[in-house]
Amino acid sequence: MHLLLYPLSAMLIASVFYTLAAVTAAAKWKRATLPSNTEFLPPVTIFKPLAGMDAEAWENFVSFCHLDYPLDRYQLIFGTLDPKDAAIPLVHRLKAEFPHHDITLIAGGDATRGHNRKVCNLLSMEPHAKHDFYLLSDSDMRVKPNYLRRIVAPFKPTSSTLPLSNSVKPTRPVGLVTCPYRGHNPRSLSAKLEALGIGADFIPSAMVSRMLEGVGFAFGSTIALPKSVLEEIGGFEAISDQLADDFRLGEGAKIAGYEVVLSDYVVDNLLGKENFAAMWARRLRWAITTRSCRPGGYAGAVVTHGVALAALFLIASQFSTVGWGVFAGVLALRLTTSAWIASRYTGDPNILRYLFLLPLSDALSFLLYLSSFVSNRILWRGVPFRLYRGGRLERIVPITKSVTR
Repeated sequence: MHLLLYPLSAMLIASVFYTLAAVTAAAKWKRATLPSNTEFLPPVTIFKPLAGMDAEAWENFVSFCHLDYPLDRYQLIFGTLDPKDAAIPLVHRLKAEFPHHDITLIAGGDATRGHNRKVCNLLSMEPHAKHDFYLLSDSDMRVKPNYLRRIVAPFKPTSSTLPLSNSVKPTRPVGLVTCPYRGHNPRSLSAKLEALGIGADFIPSAMVSRMLEGVGFAFGSTIALPKSVLEEIGGFEAISDQLADDFRLGEGAKIAGYEVVLSDYVVDNLLGKENFAAMWARRLRWAITTRSCRPGGYAGAVVTHGVALAALFLIASQFSTVGWGVFAGVLALRLTTSAWIASRYTGDPNILRYLFLLPLSDALSFLLYLSSFVSNRILWRGVPFRLYRGGRLERIVPITKSVTR
């Protein structure tokens, strides 16, 4: 057991540096805040792909009808592959209660254009887009009235001289804007743990990536890009068999030579009252997706699990005084920095409210990390898929036995 102390010590040192880097990265992201530009209001088509009923779905949809943006300059397209989707009546109600808004519903889209059903949905919705500026947003997101103005601001040509990413004065044109997000209104223990995983693990890690190598990713919370940029990177067809469709769009824009901006606007992700099995399946899918897209970096991400590593160090030291001291120090650093980032930078109320659950959340995150190496099978909206190297997705079709008489 003592032989494990040496590699664990090295990983713990790296973990401390990572934790401090996360605070620095969050501060750098916050300092890059962009003011809303009241004069730059490009016409926008907002895509809202649907697949069943999310928590507080009506309030989520309504938030996109209360945007402080000219009604004749934005369009809402809701789309579903299932013509009997449970969310369809809500869209009809939305159209009735907001008759002056440009709202379109595409129900029963073509599900045969790829293995990624969300992208199939987007492909069915795209022909109905009226504007050449696209914004993709998952159905379980809620926004405030200033959202759209904040998202489009970086695309104004003169804004390219501002410090939008790790570089001081980027010379590349802005090609894509994405948003961090935070869990909102978690109403069960599983939802609270997911909110902590988002706010204390996932978003800080994205900010560290932004600081070290720039932004080459995107989140489903918000992906805004001109239609011309989407076409340049292959359109939705290029990601129709990719599980990490949002990541690939951000990566594609960066490879094509565009600046990808992590906006200073934080979107609310409605969690509601979810059960553990659904939460586990979704977070495991995220973990496996990350591993498939960035296998090298993901393996090194073990150092981001400082509390779990400190617990292993404590066990390897046979619960010595030094082991307890290391564990207490790492845990204190974890709690302090997480609370600091949430209160000073991301404004995530879940971290302070449920800080006492963070050790449990960290243990769960470490189990998810280990589990992501075991299998390439995922469950997405109740449908099983197999994930191949590079993130290619393939639906698992159950074998049915024929009975002969």
